[in-house]
Amino acid sequence: MQSGFRAARLFGIDVYIDWSWLFVFLLVVWNLAAFVFPQLHPEWGAALNIGMALLASLLFFASVLAHELAHSIVATWRGLPVRSITLFIFGGVSNIEREPASPGTEFLVAIVGPLTSLLLGALFLMAGLILAGSMRGTFSSVTQVLASLGPLATLMLWLGPVNLILGVFNLIPGFPLDGGRVLRSLLWALTHNIRLATRWATWVGHIMAWA
Repeated sequence: MQSGFRAARLFGIDVYIDWSWLFVFLLVVWNLAAFVFPQLHPEWGAALNIGMALLASLLFFASVLAHELAHSIVATWRGLPVRSITLFIFGGVSNIEREPASPGTEFLVAIVGPLTSLLLGALFLMAGLILAGSMRGTFSSVTQVLASLGPLATLMLWLGPVNLILGVFNLIPGFPLDGGRVLRSLLWALTHNIRLATRWATWVGHIMAWA
């Protein structure tokens, strides 16, 4: 997963950006600058659209990094060495060097990432609603409300739902997603057999993939 370049070192952990991440970053910027923001705010100029799209994309991927940092920090705290974090086309991955020694450790390491995304989503959404609530005027439709938002409120109300979706998606109980690892930790605690728990969690993951 280290086919890209090293971008930073945070909390003693190297952060890499895979080349595939750049494609997704540019795709998000293009989608926001060319379609989403112009449709919501036709009065915005091209410079503002591009600037807000770049900022939104950077903050979104910073949120993904925060999600992975949460995994890595808790893993380190529980005695699991973390080699690096890599951002790539599907999001991010923490390169934890060995399996947890107990179901409690697995549960904590797995659950903290989605909880971080859900917390960020709630904070962004709250900030956006506060900024939107500070406006004055009567609106007859949701479209008018969205069109009346300023750049900062628009940014917050985009980042909020995106992070909430990220958190909920990762809680899907399909191994090896975070939710699948949470499920494995619970099965492990019940059966005292990590191999059996892994088999069952993987089986659930296959069912979720086919559903």
